[in-house]
Amino acid sequence: MATTTRVQPVNEVKDPVKAKDTGLNKPQTKLIIGGLAVTAILMVYLMMTQSSMQPVLLILGLLLGYTLFHARFGFTSAFRRLASVGNGQALRAHMLMLGVAVTLFAPILAFGLSFFGTGAAGYVAPVGISVLVGAFMFGIGMQLGGGCASGTLYAVGGGRTVMLITLLFFIVGATVGAAHLPFGQRSCLRWKLSQLRHQLV
Repeated sequence: MATTTRVQPVNEVKDPVKAKDTGLNKPQTKLIIGGLAVTAILMVYLMMTQSSMQPVLLILGLLLGYTLFHARFGFTSAFRRLASVGNGQALRAHMLMLGVAVTLFAPILAFGLSFFGTGAAGYVAPVGISVLVGAFMFGIGMQLGGGCASGTLYAVGGGRTVMLITLLFFIVGATVGAAHLPFGQRSCLRWKLSQLRHQLV
């Protein structure tokens, strides 16, 4: 029987792994049942204690996670694929997604449309030293951990228990970052348009 080439994840490694069996692994039934049970309990809790928006967001999150998992779609992994093996397929998918998102959000922001009575506004923040240092540390951590935030979450949801270590330290790093957020905001290099115009004049 001739061997075929299997790359897992697709187009992310230079040297593909040779394997005779190219079929999918059997689903991890216990994890699936446990996940459905936790989801049902959380859904009931949200419906009893929160507004209708929270259960809807839970369903949307589940559907997005399912889609990301089966599409093997990670946000920062697209740049890693391009830099490591020269594959820009995922990056083109990002550009398409960005174009669709901008097209859909433009009228929402322009006319103030919203769902569930919440306001719609763009999230704008200044770029400074904290962003540069954080981006550098995040890039290193992503390479060592094997995934970004979305990639780690859908990998854990897909049964890759080894990614629990990455998720754990992701939580630790996010907690430390949240505790130091005021310091990062104070040290941020904020360029105001009024000052810039004054310097140009």
